[in-house]
Amino acid sequence: MIFRWLRNQRRRRWWKQELPLGWEDILSQNAQFLSEVDEESEQQVIRSVQIFVKEKNWEGCGGLKLTDEHRVTIAAQVAKMTLGLGAGDIRGEYFEEVKSVLVYPDAYLAKTQESVGSGVVLESQSGRLGEAWHRGPVILSWADVLATGRRENFARNVVIHEFAHHLDMRNGPMADGFPVIESREFARQWERVVKQGFDRLQQQCNSGYAQVLDCYGATNMAEFFAVASEAFFEEPYALDHHWPELFQVLNRFHFPEETD
Repeated sequence: MIFRWLRNQRRRRWWKQELPLGWEDILSQNAQFLSEVDEESEQQVIRSVQIFVKEKNWEGCGGLKLTDEHRVTIAAQVAKMTLGLGAGDIRGEYFEEVKSVLVYPDAYLAKTQESVGSGVVLESQSGRLGEAWHRGPVILSWADVLATGRRENFARNVVIHEFAHHLDMRNGPMADGFPVIESREFARQWERVVKQGFDRLQQQCNSGYAQVLDCYGATNMAEFFAVASEAFFEEPYALDHHWPELFQVLNRFHFPEETD
C-alpha cells in the first residue's frame, strides 16, 4: 500500500511539471495522431508520456544511442493504445510488468530454436521488428516506430503490436489471443468472435486476398489479437466496415467504460 501511495504521489508531481524542452516538438512531429483527438485526450496522452518515459528503463541496442526523441515517440504510441484504459490517470495502464524497453535502430536478428524430435534442436536467426517477453522487456525497431508516428507506415504499429502481447500474457506466460476478461459473458463473446475472425483471416490469406488485417495475424491466435489491435487503432473505420463484430469486441476491450 505504501509503495502505491508513493508511486501515485510521484506521478502527481510529474504532471505539475512543464514538458521538458523539445518534447512538444517531438510529439508534434512523431505523434501525428494527436491532431485528431480532442484536447482532453491530448492532455491524457501528455501525462501518460511523462509517466511512461520516467518509469521505464530505456536501452539502446545495435549501436543506437537513445535520446528523448526515442523515448517520447514510443511512449506516445503506448498512450494512444491506453487512452481507454486510464491513460493520464495515476491508476491508469502503464504496463508495470514491463520494466525495460530496448530499441534497435532497425529490424534486427534474433536467435530461434526449433525442436525436430529425438532431442535435436535446430538453432537459427530470424529478422524481427519487435518482441515482447512475459514479465520482461519490450524490444522495438526504431525505424518502424518512427514511420508509424509520422504516418509513413500504413496500418502498422509495432508498439501496439508488442504491448498487445503483454496484455495477452497477463493470464499466463504464453500469449494465446485471450487476455484477461472479467465478464464471463464478454469472455464467451470474445472467444467466439476472435476464433471466427482468425479462421476467416486464414481463409482470406490462403486465397490471396486479406481485408484490412495483415496475414501475419493468421499465424496463430496471439498474433491475430496483436494484428487486430494494430488495425483497431490505425484503421478503425476500415476495420469496423469489414470486420464489424471484431471491431465491437476490441472496442469493448480497449474502451471498457465507454461500452459497458
